[in-house]
Amino acid sequence: VVIFIEVSNSETLNTVEIQQTISERLNLPWNDAEPIAKRAKFLIKALTRKRFVILLDDSKLILTTRYREVCFQMNAQRSLIEMRILGNDASWELFLGKLSKEASASVGWLGSQNDTREHAMKIAQSCGGLPLA
Repeated sequence: VVIFIEVSNSETLNTVEIQQTISERLNLPWNDAEPIAKRAKFLIKALTRKRFVILLDDSKLILTTRYREVCFQMNAQRSLIEMRILGNDASWELFLGKLSKEASASVGWLGSQNDTREHAMKIAQSCGGLPLA
């Protein structure tokens, strides 16, 4: 689904109009009485079930990527802010710090057959030293 939204260059965005455009493009019901936050949750849920791209015309965007080549392809290298990757220890500590108490206890168990810890280490390593969600 391609969603094209014209966004003015003004200081404030018209969130309701943007939400309405997305709703119309996805053929979703619209309820003027719903608060913006509730409508946003509904739209996010609907969008997660679809493959989509949202094009915002006349707006400034922040592009995040692991690959510098993507910035060059998007002609976004003028304002490039490069993040340094974390070392293995710092990556692991950040990962552990984001776990729930139960998950942390499971990962922290040092038994010889701790599959959970092995999987957790693979997940942390797959982030390549970047603080990914």
